[in-house]
Amino acid sequence: MIKTYNPKETKKWLEYSSLLVGIIIIIWGVISHQTILLVLGFFFILVVSNKKEIIVDKKGILITTTTLFLMKRKDRLNFKEMDSVEIREDAEKSLVYFMKGWKGRKVLIDTVDLNKLIDYIKSENPDLIK
Repeated sequence: MIKTYNPKETKKWLEYSSLLVGIIIIIWGVISHQTILLVLGFFFILVVSNKKEIIVDKKGILITTTTLFLMKRKDRLNFKEMDSVEIREDAEKSLVYFMKGWKGRKVLIDTVDLNKLIDYIKSENPDLIK
């Protein structure tokens, strides 16, 4: 398994403070009988609850999306199904574009793990790496 990074990931202090503000606004809305405050508090909690995790393993990439009420959706993009892979290498991190048809997925990984990724791809679909 290769560790991926999400540059858009929210910081933990921001998640907890948004959750706290959402709960306080919902309680305030219930006490004052204001529906708009309930909706606003629910929005704060909704923003914090959406999380996306991308895992690269030997078969392909697995995208796990966790939404409100801890509902999980898993999407898998196998290396065998991919049309192309584009790698943009940098000193510390590398950006990898996995393409299938007109849809694609960008994944940010450590440059150290790039050889492991290439081995995974070559074992499943050698035509992707030229």
